[in-house]
Amino acid sequence: MRRRNDDSQQTRNAILDAAEIGFCERGYGATTLEMISRAAGVTRGAFYWHFRDKAELLAALHARSLLPQEQILAATADAAEPGDPLEQLSRAGIAALRDFEVNQSRQRMFRIMSDLGTGPEGRAALSRLDGELRSLMRRVMQRARDEGSLHPDFTPHEAAVLVHVTFIGLLGEWLRSDRGFPLAEFGEKLVRRQFALLRADGGGWADAGGAGPRDPPGPARAADSLPD
Repeated sequence: MRRRNDDSQQTRNAILDAAEIGFCERGYGATTLEMISRAAGVTRGAFYWHFRDKAELLAALHARSLLPQEQILAATADAAEPGDPLEQLSRAGIAALRDFEVNQSRQRMFRIMSDLGTGPEGRAALSRLDGELRSLMRRVMQRARDEGSLHPDFTPHEAAVLVHVTFIGLLGEWLRSDRGFPLAEFGEKLVRRQFALLRADGGGWADAGGAGPRDPPGPARAADSLPD
């Protein structure tokens, strides 16, 4: 019985691996179930034993790629982890950048999730998965507002959008530029600055060389922090 379960798990993993590579190289819409089954070395029947359709397969890929930091995000949103939610989220995000920089599977998954040419079915699945992460982010920011650590200039929704755009922009530009800058090193600096902007107390922005949340750095100073 154990051997049968092991074989079933190996088949499932083979399908996931084939789908990850296929979706990344050809796009979600252009990759058929026949292509995935052939690349995985399984029959269509075996595929349907594990997955109902491509949307369910995409959801399984996303679940497999969940970072430990996303689990931290969920715990932070629910106040299961004691401490400052903004600091917890900042640390989790920085750790995620370090992991992403060396993890090719996570990089492929990001490309898949960023693919906008997936057709209605794929876009709906991507929107649902992405929406779950944004919802968690808003809950973290609501907790920060409730506990008094979020700057009053930002609503929880605005703060969540700022953080989401910061990370998505960093990852996307790093891949688009063919890893044109050190992601973890530059990303940590930018993330810390962004979170200082969000903090009610300024988070040490002025001490770090900035001017405070209501008075962002001038153009010349901001340019100095950009990657070459």
